[in-house]
Amino acid sequence: MGFFDFFKKKDTYRIERHQQNELENWNDIAYSRKNIDIDDPAQRREYVQNCLQQMAEASRDMDSLQFEYRVVTSHLRDMEEIDALPPENREEVNECAKRIIDSEELQKRFNKRKSRMTDQEYEKMERLHNDAKKGAKALLDAEEHQKKVKNDLRRLDDERKAYEFRKAEIEISLDNMQKLMLVIAGALGFITLVLAILSLAFKLNVTYGYMVAIVVAAVSFFFINQKIHEQRREKKVVLNSMARLIQLQNTVKIRYVNNKNLIDYECLKYGISNSRELTSLYNKYLLEKKERERYAAATQELDANQRALVFTLRKYRIKDPEIWVHQAIALINHNEEVEIRHELVGQRQALRKQMDYKRDVVAGNAKTEIEELVRQYPAYRQEILDMVDRFEQRYPGA
Repeated sequence: MGFFDFFKKKDTYRIERHQQNELENWNDIAYSRKNIDIDDPAQRREYVQNCLQQMAEASRDMDSLQFEYRVVTSHLRDMEEIDALPPENREEVNECAKRIIDSEELQKRFNKRKSRMTDQEYEKMERLHNDAKKGAKALLDAEEHQKKVKNDLRRLDDERKAYEFRKAEIEISLDNMQKLMLVIAGALGFITLVLAILSLAFKLNVTYGYMVAIVVAAVSFFFINQKIHEQRREKKVVLNSMARLIQLQNTVKIRYVNNKNLIDYECLKYGISNSRELTSLYNKYLLEKKERERYAAATQELDANQRALVFTLRKYRIKDPEIWVHQAIALINHNEEVEIRHELVGQRQALRKQMDYKRDVVAGNAKTEIEELVRQYPAYRQEILDMVDRFEQRYPGA
């Protein structure tokens, strides 16, 4: 059953709207039909298609977010499985971890040089190095895109304000011209009264006066009426432009929020604040890794101990035992274990927040907006439902 199948039944429930906290005053995603002519087929189809497209983008993003969420959850589950091992099995794991730590200490004694990065930074990059280079490039692209999107939002906001200013000017002009017509009508009445008094009191022939007054008034009314029609046509064009601009702003706002969430999560994941820091950290890691590999080659014991730990953890059905090779200290040091757990929980919360936003704010608001369209405009119900059916066939998981 698709999202919108319930339209074919009587709906009696209330749909609550959810809003994301403001991000630089551009995080409120609103679906405004204030200046949209729903009776216009082109505007109506464009508006519904815009809502459906936002749902499709949210559905595609949810797949990658759910995969990352499962990975982080798997790491947390491994920690729980290790903590739940019987004492004798846990002692075996701890012994493997201790041998790894001893081997690493032996290598550090060989390594008589100033370290380029802390052990904590190195161990973290060791766990994430497969994604770090791509992550740095993606983060840099996201930061550059963020600047462009912010500029676009500023430009769109300025353009919207310009349209609003022009709309106000037109309304003032229309009001003034209507008042002018009243003034001309009053002047025509006054002139007519004066001519009538001259004709009756002084027996003057004022026929030409009447003709001139009527012609002047008629010409004035004609030109003012033409100007009023022109202003009204321009006002309609301005309103249509504002409607399209609002839809474009909503789309750009969605992209801004999505991009901001991506940047925030990547910074949280790597413990950095921007792409420059991640690139610098990654380059330091590469140099550090080369030096450590030279000393690692001096002893095979470390590698053997690592294999032993992986074998032991795999024997106890730990899903991702290789990760613990680079964080063995957490197996015997409770504080390190708590820190890693806290970091993973933070990543999972960030992912859940993004998934909730995608599902509830982006897809949810778009879905609710289409539902309201169907209820408020029953004449276009079948057309909208046909668009929804085509959307669900193209994106069955949305």
